Amino acid sequence: MDRNIIKREQVIELLNRRIETSRCKPEAGELNISDHDISVLLNELQIFQLELEMQNEELKVSYQLLEAERAKLAGFFNHAPVGYFILDDIGFIHEANQTGADLLKVQRKALFDKRLHSFFEADHLDAFNNFLEKVSSSSQRQYIEIKMRPQAQYAFYARIEGVSIRDLVSEKLQYYITVADITESRKAQQKLLDTSHRLEMTLSASDTGTWTMDFKRQRMFLDEYSNSIFEIEPGAFDGRIRNFLSFIQPQDRERVMQAFEVTPGRVNKVELEFEIITKKSTRKVIYAQGNEIQGLNDRTYFAGIIMDITEKTTLAREAVRLQEENQRNILSATFNAQEKERLQISSALHDSICQILYGIKINLQSIQRTHDMKTEFNSVNLLLDQVIRETREMSYELTPSVLRDFGFAAGIQEMGQRLSVPGFKIVTDINADFSKLNDEKQLYLFRIIQELINNCMKHAQASLAEIKMFEEEGWLQLIFKDNGKGFGVKVERSLLNGSGLRSIKNRIFLLNGIMDFESSSLGTMIKIRIKYDNLPHN
Repeated sequence: MDRNIIKREQVIELLNRRIETSRCKPEAGELNISDHDISVLLNELQIFQLELEMQNEELKVSYQLLEAERAKLAGFFNHAPVGYFILDDIGFIHEANQTGADLLKVQRKALFDKRLHSFFEADHLDAFNNFLEKVSSSSQRQYIEIKMRPQAQYAFYARIEGVSIRDLVSEKLQYYITVADITESRKAQQKLLDTSHRLEMTLSASDTGTWTMDFKRQRMFLDEYSNSIFEIEPGAFDGRIRNFLSFIQPQDRERVMQAFEVTPGRVNKVELEFEIITKKSTRKVIYAQGNEIQGLNDRTYFAGIIMDITEKTTLAREAVRLQEENQRNILSATFNAQEKERLQISSALHDSICQILYGIKINLQSIQRTHDMKTEFNSVNLLLDQVIRETREMSYELTPSVLRDFGFAAGIQEMGQRLSVPGFKIVTDINADFSKLNDEKQLYLFRIIQELINNCMKHAQASLAEIKMFEEEGWLQLIFKDNGKGFGVKVERSLLNGSGLRSIKNRIFLLNGIMDFESSSLGTMIKIRIKYDNLPHN
């Protein structure tokens, strides 16, 4: 041991003796210690005293902090949102917080040395014992949802979680248990399940599926029925939007994507029909409806229903087709009746009136040769020529014999030459295969061109009209163009509602054709397209 330390201890012992036996002589063998040594020792003792006092203050502060933390932890423990319990290995309660006592409707002190089993109904005890067995045999946290009944008139659903820990002193097994009241959440969950079940039954009865789509994450969910619509095997759809879009026909894909674009500041809704090709190459028509939903963390997604309306659409299209077919039949019968009536009138004019007029003219010419009435007979001949010409014109308008005798192209060219006059010229350029059109359809086209020329002569104030007919990629193209004054919106409405263009539109409808207008101060152009494949059958 250090000599200075021994000497210091001897000095301290000597000082104690002197204090006890004041003014006693030192015993033989005592160390000879000087007053200087005593003074140094006293200074050191004062330093030690100050250090002890400082340490004592620090200990007081630490004790106060420890007491504050202990009180805080005790407050947390007693007023935590869940009940805390410490059980021994057979389930007796050794510790519990105030929340746990409140859940069980028992004074906190009355819980100690009472088994937690006593707060369960008899038919739930096996489940709780199995839970404790799992807790004791596993190092992981275990949980169970179970019904507790502390009192006859009071019961609640609890979520119990627990771990097992061995006491460091006694090495006995203890259960650290938390108990939370989940009655309200169970009620809400059951209500949600009931609502979901009713919705599922309703959707199932109406052949309707559900979907959700998150464009930001590029993910989509289809329920079981929706998967069956797309003929996807369970679990085969990976939820990627791009794979869902691959089912949609290309002509509808862009429209579907645009429908799901989110517009800030308004509630976005989706309602659209589109065609798909299913996993098994079946063509279907789909109806989808949904709304934008604002979820947690400002997450926006769409949710809605989906239906297979293929049969409904097919029936609707068939109904429209039948309606159009009926309308065509009515129009066709009407036009055929008109043409038949025109043919009868034309035949009457040609075979009866014209023949009589020719007979009158011949007789008058015979009289003229035997009598000197040259001036008077010249006037009568001129009038008869005019009547014959106008009758022939009327007969031609009623039934164009050139169309029947020489064909469609010759008929159009003859009509253009016949109606061309000084100041108004009609140019024709006919280059198409009219053998694909039967006589009735050729007559419809002839009447359309005839009406277009009449309208141009009446309204356009044009000096030139061009008629072009040609084939292009399976379409029969008819272009009628003039250099007239054109027409404005008001004039266009009156023309479209007039009997002339209405007759043109009806005949185009019978031919399954399409008509477009372009008009300006430089003239008017009318385009009529008829697809050979779309021509109605005889």
